[in-house]
Amino acid sequence: MRYRDFGKTGLKVSALGFGTMRLPVYPGTNDIDEPFAIELMRKAIDSGINYIDTAYSYYNGMSEVVTGRALAGGYRDKVFLATKSPVWAINSEYDFDRYLNEQLSRLQTDHIDFYLLHSLDANLWDNRVIRYNVLKHLFDAKKSGKVRYIGFSFNDDINMFKWICDYWNEWDFCQIHLNYIDEQYQAGLDGLIYAKNKGMAVNIMEPLRNGYLANVPKKTQAVFDEICAKPVEIAMQYLWDKEGVSCVLSDMGRYEDLEENLNYANVSSIGMLSGKRIMGIKKAQQTYINARMVPCTGCNFCGRCPQHVQIARNFNAINKYSVYNDIELARDFYKGSVALIGGEATACIGCRWCESICPEHIEISSWMKKIPEILGV
Repeated sequence: MRYRDFGKTGLKVSALGFGTMRLPVYPGTNDIDEPFAIELMRKAIDSGINYIDTAYSYYNGMSEVVTGRALAGGYRDKVFLATKSPVWAINSEYDFDRYLNEQLSRLQTDHIDFYLLHSLDANLWDNRVIRYNVLKHLFDAKKSGKVRYIGFSFNDDINMFKWICDYWNEWDFCQIHLNYIDEQYQAGLDGLIYAKNKGMAVNIMEPLRNGYLANVPKKTQAVFDEICAKPVEIAMQYLWDKEGVSCVLSDMGRYEDLEENLNYANVSSIGMLSGKRIMGIKKAQQTYINARMVPCTGCNFCGRCPQHVQIARNFNAINKYSVYNDIELARDFYKGSVALIGGEATACIGCRWCESICPEHIEISSWMKKIPEILGV
């Protein structure tokens, strides 16, 4: 396993981190297959992975419980354990500490190495973090030893990312969404560079975009065939190649996934990509751009829709249909990443506020009417 600097902390973390948001489950259920999950996690640790990432909300709390059980018997001492505070559930000054103590109990530990405020955006920042003095409680947790290093995961645009980074000098690290087709999505490449220049470690989530970059369209696969590379290999190497990336998190629910990612991680390094592979990635990016029905880059400038429509996610759903020619894939994404959390296209009232700031000049309100019809949702 290759290890990388974790920002200014002086720590070394494995290039590949084990994520627990998609643990193996029993067929037809959302119940974790606990024996298999524990076996898989311990296999990862025995293979050199020293970063385990979970969260209060995963599997309704059972991810933390199973992780705690997996780290029993001496495994806790072999890893850096990361989990996240459910910021959206904080409704008083007392809630932060209550959730933290509950997490320590679930994880069967007296401290959490890396503690994150989960999925920050402008709304959570103003109405939870600031309103309930969360940063003070977070810093107190660090001083008490319950938490060693503090950070946040992020789900908003680059301007909000910079605001949060600059607001407080105590951040040790952050976690952002990044892959080779989402360079300008949310914090993106600019956010990686910004955080790195502040001395923060940067973890990467969604390197395969929820499997989107593992099973690529035929035209993209043809590009990778030309350079004798596999889709997952390229997606991971794209990130490990970059200075400032501390750890790439992957949710590995099968032995095959773990073994494949370990093989790639074991030869990873900054600046590892050849010119041929860099050009291949650029061509692959273009195949996705050419196949999109809507030219949305995911910049999320429209993220503050007055009606709270999740515009970029709606476009992501329709583009899955056009890229893969798979209506069921698009519907499943819409149901799981749009309808489930709110922000459906049907909530659009046609005010066109979003169109006034869209850098791609997309007729958004018109598309919001078409998307439910096309997908049949």
